[in-house]
Amino acid sequence: MTNETMNNQNGAPDDDALRQRVREAMEARGLTRRQVADAMGEAYQTFSAWLNGTYNGDNEKRVERARRWLDGLARRDRERSLVPSVPGFVQTRTASRLFAVLEGAQFGPDMGLIAGNAGVGKTMAIEAYAAQNNNVWVITATPKKISPSAILDELAEQQGVQERGTRQERAVLRQLSGSSGLIVVDEAQHLSVPGIEMLRSIHDQAKVGVVLSGNAPLIGKIDGLGRTADHAQIFSRIGHRRNVGAPLQSDVCPILKEWGLDDEDVVNAAKAIAMRDGALRSMTKVLRNAVRIARVHGRESVAIGDMEASWKAHMTGEFPRIVKKGD
Repeated sequence: MTNETMNNQNGAPDDDALRQRVREAMEARGLTRRQVADAMGEAYQTFSAWLNGTYNGDNEKRVERARRWLDGLARRDRERSLVPSVPGFVQTRTASRLFAVLEGAQFGPDMGLIAGNAGVGKTMAIEAYAAQNNNVWVITATPKKISPSAILDELAEQQGVQERGTRQERAVLRQLSGSSGLIVVDEAQHLSVPGIEMLRSIHDQAKVGVVLSGNAPLIGKIDGLGRTADHAQIFSRIGHRRNVGAPLQSDVCPILKEWGLDDEDVVNAAKAIAMRDGALRSMTKVLRNAVRIARVHGRESVAIGDMEASWKAHMTGEFPRIVKKGD
């Protein structure tokens, strides 16, 4: 047995220093002993005894796990220092148009439809509107969350309704009636026809606004229902519509201003990316990684080479050609 191993098993001063580092890291991050034990893969009692200096088992293993945990924190802190904070919601022209649909539906009350390409800011606008207004309930549909029962379960949870079965619907309607509220279903292209009919029924009975928001196929889905006698009521209820294609140039400029970019080539490249598939979402992803690349190389300003490297790492196809004035 080496001297180092003997020292570890006997609780050497180095171990006391390590325990102090763990305590300081816990305090700085507001972590409990149980949280740290779980993160280290330790039993709570084992970790607690080691931290108290009373553990009599394989101390060397405890020390190694504590060191790995601290090293992981250091790597995480370094990564966070490299990754920029993405600008939050910006009230662009398109966002204002989407707000108009949401407001019209909520205060009508009415039903609204928002549809368009991916990455143009629909979800961010919905989230911002919900944060700024009372009684707005946002549901995100998924391929598994498409049925009337799934919609009711989600609304019941958000309303704090405990009833189940036939009582659940009545309880949800009681909560919604008189609320001047708005139900927004994001990714609504996934909804089943019965799910859409349920929302139409809730709108009619509780007199609350309902907005369906999703990708471009949602328009065809709703318009197709309007051509059938059984579901014409859905089509006729839509009082506010907005179809969003590519972002407007006037949308992109204020967002780029929030990034604080100072290189004209970088700005032009970002604008070109925003006009492609994925739109603002792709632009944000490329910019985010480009800032990280710059910081790895000790720079705060993003260069066009950082944008190209980020594009190659995350996107497909040729990097957008930058058209300069006079070209």
